[in-house]
Amino acid sequence: MTSPPSNSGAPPVRVLVVEDHPAVREGLVALLAQAGGCTVVGHTGTAREALALAAATAPAVIVLDLVLHDTDGLALIKDLGTQTAARVLVFSLQPEEVYAERCLRAGAGGYVMKTEPVETLYRAIRAVAAGEIFVGPRVTAAVLAGLHGAARPSAGELAPLTDRELQVFRLAGLALPTRDIATKLGVSVKTVEAHRENIKNKLGLQTHAELIARAAQWVGDPAGSRARP
Repeated sequence: MTSPPSNSGAPPVRVLVVEDHPAVREGLVALLAQAGGCTVVGHTGTAREALALAAATAPAVIVLDLVLHDTDGLALIKDLGTQTAARVLVFSLQPEEVYAERCLRAGAGGYVMKTEPVETLYRAIRAVAAGEIFVGPRVTAAVLAGLHGAARPSAGELAPLTDRELQVFRLAGLALPTRDIATKLGVSVKTVEAHRENIKNKLGLQTHAELIARAAQWVGDPAGSRARP
């Protein structure tokens, strides 16, 4: 078992955990509770409870899964930014090349893949609590390349999509009906249909069936989809 980091002299970081898979959430809470530098002030699996707990417990860092049942993580990051002073650290399986910069633009303070060692999560929590930005080396390289005028590595075929279009695309890949997508995102059915048309145009797809098939393929293998032309 990995030993918790030593943070002698520093007060524990107050952490709120937002993760919709109960077993994963309980494991994460247990790990952070064992870490000397963290105090878990609450945990939940829904966006609604996350907003309420953030207001009630005043965490310093909210460790947030990007995929939640009742909303999209990008939308929740924006809501948290307007309703709490806590900083958000995204902890997700979604590919950082596609999502990390989007999350930072939405207001997150960091992005850590769930495939990273637990020590990386500990370091990220401390960094984000201290006001720093924490992302993986691939995202850092892309940002630095852009600052120096070099060609930035592509985020794949989904790079042209807006945040909302990416949300609709992912939910379509989960086989959610249009009305359910609209409810989940808090928009009208017509708005979802308009986003779907934009997605088809940007990805060169002709039919709704093609969009659903492409989205389902991406949801099943987001890493593999980045390699497609």
